[in-house]
Amino acid sequence: MLPSVRLSRVYLIEGEGLTLVDSGLPWSGGGALAYIESIGRRARDLRTILVTHGHPDHTGAAGALSKATGAAIVAHRADTVATSDGRRALAYRGTLGMVRSPLPLRGPAVARRLVEDGDVLPIHGGIRAIHTPGHTPGSLCFLMEESGILFSGDTIFSDGERISRSVPFPGYSRASYVRSLKRLAEMEFEAVCGGHGEPLRSGGSGAVRNLLRTRPDPPTWGGFFRGLPRRLSRSRSRPLTGEYE
Repeated sequence: MLPSVRLSRVYLIEGEGLTLVDSGLPWSGGGALAYIESIGRRARDLRTILVTHGHPDHTGAAGALSKATGAAIVAHRADTVATSDGRRALAYRGTLGMVRSPLPLRGPAVARRLVEDGDVLPIHGGIRAIHTPGHTPGSLCFLMEESGILFSGDTIFSDGERISRSVPFPGYSRASYVRSLKRLAEMEFEAVCGGHGEPLRSGGSGAVRNLLRTRPDPPTWGGFFRGLPRRLSRSRSRPLTGEYE
């Protein structure tokens, strides 16, 4: 988990080649490259950027990092838009009018590979793409099958002890989100590395099943604000990540 990236989580997977899961906001790219150099690796060792969904706090630096290193951006088609030259660029649903917009500031971040549900990337012992629409239409979770680590983006959060779900944003589909969580509950994995908060290191799939059993209804903004005093009180002992449980 890159210490230099704030507001969202960016994960680095080490191997012969390096893989980033998400990239943070547009100004996060320099910190990511500095961290790679700090562990004795080179920028060109970064081969892949896995995109969990198209929101800019997770994809803002992807284009710049891809340009600087040659890393291939991997995403789901539903969180991209067509460019004038026929390629697909990362996109998100804007807050005004639900307009799908290309990423701002540094030009389009072009996805070199579009994955579908069940596709296995032949890196790090096999990373399976799981299409989990709901938070966004093209949300993905990535499962490292050998080690049982699930990178869940904003589909599931964790505070290091418990898991929680995100509140709805523009483009959210309640029905799709519920189906996606039920699918994840049928899978087996140990760790949950979410897009915000601290990773849950063990018991991940059981925690998802327990969440669905004990809190079957997805969160709402009203519930988030009602629970804010409790989270503020808890934040005295650990950082507040803003997740809803």
